[in-house]
Amino acid sequence: MDVKPNNTDIRRDLVSLLPRLRRFALVLAQNGAKADELVSKVCGQALLKAPFQDAEDRLDLRLFGAICSLWRTEIRKKKASNETVVCLHSAATSSPQLPMILSAELAAAFLLCAVEELSYREAAAVMATTEDSIAETVLAARRELAIVTESEAERRA
Repeated sequence: MDVKPNNTDIRRDLVSLLPRLRRFALVLAQNGAKADELVSKVCGQALLKAPFQDAEDRLDLRLFGAICSLWRTEIRKKKASNETVVCLHSAATSSPQLPMILSAELAAAFLLCAVEELSYREAAAVMATTEDSIAETVLAARRELAIVTESEAERRA
């Protein structure tokens, strides 16, 4: 593979993407320290691979996908070594868990489509799934959020 000259400084692009990357990692990891670790690893990998990357590829999509892939790999490693998978209120972790209404998968798909404004096709590429699966997941997330909203409205009345 040929090394291409880096016309734009990827570090500047990474800095501008950091809030979005951290938000996505937080949704998946449900833990601030773990999210920071995911973002740090992915940004480090992006810096190392920058000379070999196609300038036409969207950096944000590539990094979202790398975070998702790394998160899934770490979940598999934990399951294989019989460690407990991250749960909402685990007493074993040193950093506090974030209270989540949606599961990580539902929240991630919803975040990509509703907050980051990615198309279902782009979100499917990031999450390594199909467009139909993303559409179903976003619909399920919207339903869950609607139920929460309805119960909150009932409590206030």
